[in-house]
Amino acid sequence: MTKIKRKGCLGLIGLMMVGLFGCSSNPDFLPEQVLQHALDRSHEPSAHYVEVEMKTTDGTGKEPELILMKEWVSKDGKRRTEAEAQDGSAKTVTIHDGARLIIYQPELKQAMVSDDPELLQIGQTSPKKQVEQLLQMIQQTHEISARGEEEIAGRTTYRVMAKAKDSTTLLGDQELWIDKENWMVLKSVSTSGNIRTETTYTKVELNPDIPADTFALELPEDVEIQDLNEMNPTREITMEEAVESIGKTFLHIPEKDGLAISRIELTELQGELKRNEVNLDYRKDGVPYFTMSVFPSQEDSEGEEQSAALPGEKPVKIRGQAGVWMEMNDFRSLVWQEQRLSYSVLFIDPNLSLDEFKALADTMIPVQKG
Repeated sequence: MTKIKRKGCLGLIGLMMVGLFGCSSNPDFLPEQVLQHALDRSHEPSAHYVEVEMKTTDGTGKEPELILMKEWVSKDGKRRTEAEAQDGSAKTVTIHDGARLIIYQPELKQAMVSDDPELLQIGQTSPKKQVEQLLQMIQQTHEISARGEEEIAGRTTYRVMAKAKDSTTLLGDQELWIDKENWMVLKSVSTSGNIRTETTYTKVELNPDIPADTFALELPEDVEIQDLNEMNPTREITMEEAVESIGKTFLHIPEKDGLAISRIELTELQGELKRNEVNLDYRKDGVPYFTMSVFPSQEDSEGEEQSAALPGEKPVKIRGQAGVWMEMNDFRSLVWQEQRLSYSVLFIDPNLSLDEFKALADTMIPVQKG
């Protein structure tokens, strides 16, 4: 998995772990035993102001990366978040005013805006709902235990440990400090591979008086504004257009024995990645089977793919090439590189095995133009 993909994946995991557990009036009970009772009687935090420190280390001996954050949340769900490095650089201001999402980077003089309802929902899920949705992620893979009570940011919390049963699980050991009066996780320590992230709330104010203009943002005239709705657009294309978009002929699995390509899409990625990516959706006897993505390889990515693997990843051979297989619960993916192209396969049919796909991959042929 590339550095970019790994950072994105771990960032997503960190967000998903926030608010993962409930609380009980008896700290000696295991979270599983009191979860539903806590859900029934807990109350949601309403308006609040918090200050947070996020420290990340990668096991290389380098100085930890420290991010400082402030967040204001109103009773009606409006949100303002400010984040910056310890030295005040790389500042980002994010505003959710109920109608638009604005992400502003002053140093770059850039802002991204969106009124997409799906994007507006990001970060809006309540702590209680997060528990109901995400506890399933670790119930079978972790041993969960209570570690008593501790004070964080002047508030009493329950300390909960979730220890991974298997070192190959994507989510490593997790330690959480949960506010006794609501579902806010005031401190968390997450370890995945050699990445350790510690997030600590240093200040918490509940139901503060927040001025309405906190959630308004006037962008300077020299700021470049990008519409998030138009970034990385995806559109349906033909196989010939796919070859033109990639810039060279690529391999695909031929359509036979009930296997057919149901859709071909082109995603034009912008920003740091900046590449064209072709996605082929395959069906077997009319049922979704797998999705294969093809895109040009980075010159220095071959060795990177094989180093510092995440838990849950293992090296495999595919078409005589070195590949990476990942399996975590229902998520299964396979990545390899061949002739300066990267192939990434997401397994959809739970009955499709890795060995069966390897046999299919051995039948791959170049796309024929015209």
